[in-house]
Amino acid sequence: MAHTPLFQMFTRVLQKARSQAHTTDCSTASASSPLKRRRFLKLTALAGGTTFASTILPRSLQAWNDSSPAIAIIGGGLAGLNAAYHLKKVGLTATVYEAKPRVGGRIQSIVGAISPGLVNDLGGCFINSDHADMLALAEEFGVRLFNRADDAAQSSFPKTAYWLDGKARSEAEIAENLYPLAQQIAQDVALLDEDFDQHAPRLDQLSVTDYLNLHTDKIPQPFIRTLIELTIRTEYGVEPEESSALQLLFNLPTVDGNEAEPISSDEVFLVEGGSSNIIDRLAQELSGQIQTNKRLTELAAQETGFRLTFADRSVITADYVIVAIPFPVLRQVQLRVELPETLKRFIHEVNLGSNEKMLAGFRTKVWQQDNGFIGEAWSDFGFCAAWEDTQRQTDQVEGVLTFFLGGEEVISSLTGRADWHGKQFVERTNTIIPGLKDAAGDRFLRTNWTQDPLVRGGYTTFKPGQYTEFSECLYIESDDPDEEQTVHVGNLVFAGEHLSDEFYGFMNGAAQTGRLAADVIVRRIYASS
Repeated sequence: MAHTPLFQMFTRVLQKARSQAHTTDCSTASASSPLKRRRFLKLTALAGGTTFASTILPRSLQAWNDSSPAIAIIGGGLAGLNAAYHLKKVGLTATVYEAKPRVGGRIQSIVGAISPGLVNDLGGCFINSDHADMLALAEEFGVRLFNRADDAAQSSFPKTAYWLDGKARSEAEIAENLYPLAQQIAQDVALLDEDFDQHAPRLDQLSVTDYLNLHTDKIPQPFIRTLIELTIRTEYGVEPEESSALQLLFNLPTVDGNEAEPISSDEVFLVEGGSSNIIDRLAQELSGQIQTNKRLTELAAQETGFRLTFADRSVITADYVIVAIPFPVLRQVQLRVELPETLKRFIHEVNLGSNEKMLAGFRTKVWQQDNGFIGEAWSDFGFCAAWEDTQRQTDQVEGVLTFFLGGEEVISSLTGRADWHGKQFVERTNTIIPGLKDAAGDRFLRTNWTQDPLVRGGYTTFKPGQYTEFSECLYIESDDPDEEQTVHVGNLVFAGEHLSDEFYGFMNGAAQTGRLAADVIVRRIYASS
């Protein structure tokens, strides 16, 4: 799924390219039938169950308050915290065990690291207009959101810049040259819409590189291929040959005649004061229920419930467990529980992509000019994307650019000092935006998610063949109970962005699966009573 503003801009270019064409036979579903991956999944779920309305459950649970079950949640990121929060709202107390000294996982906001008063998000930051769980949390906690689209609309400067093959490219130039490939993508999306089970496995077996090689006749200029490869690095943290072609198709818009219906993200909101504001509010709601510096080393099934052992040699037992840590981290835990074979393979084979941010401080926001941008830029300057991380702080003269790295760019950036790489990025960008180098300060900050042993990457990505193989291990929400999927094995429940069919890779995927994991727990308690 899209995690940067750049991929949303890419889909907008595709919309413009394809809307210029006459109506063709390859037009896909209309707006009344939007293409969503969850529509297509063959439902062979680990275990299923319908979503319930939380508002009706507290009365049912009041009778159990005297003998509440022991519920342990492993992982104090957004998924784990939201699971505990939703359990608390129905009268159930869960204890959250977090390996780090802080909660929040891959959400972390800092203040003043680049310049006094400036807020920067080291991890997750963007919220879409359809991210219901994140929007609900912001509303419940009274956390203000900054509208990026409204801000950009008030400026006369370009919203987006494209720096490809050594020169600035206009959106019109990109749209014109992207059109042939966009039409091919429309045809393949139409096939998925017609019969997902028949066509998805074939497309899933292809990498993005394979897909582009098959359609080189539809790529008239090299910079078009460069642009598409950049989107894969930004959105999935891998090189194009390591990404399933489905991940490209899933994020692109459908077309109904001359109208385009986007299915990608708009990433319109940022959290005022940083994404950690939502984490902080969740932690406040869960006061007394969170234990930090508790790294799980073993999870074992018992005759009734589970035994959990931590690195500090402490041991607890629980009737119900929610595992809400990334699967690459879970691989370091001894799992003495029976799991379905597909889920075991998912845990051991699906990885997080490699993405990092390089934050650079500037005395003025010199990129806000006719040759620059307001929101974001694509680039093949050694970083695949750049955007202003301080856009929400409109009252500040100083600013911070995020240089976003993906795939092999991350590996290259890990050698040498962060400030050396940051200065290189500034100098290359200065060839397009004169004056950027003069405005640059001397403060640079490089994130380190890929090297963190308790994270091990950015966000989930599927290699060729993996999506269709593991689709049964993803949460699916639907108005039709028969189409829903949950991810649990008895009283052992899983949560995290990696398990969301519709929102994997997003903060909303973490929040959503945390809520759904709590739903599973409540339903099982209700059924056992």
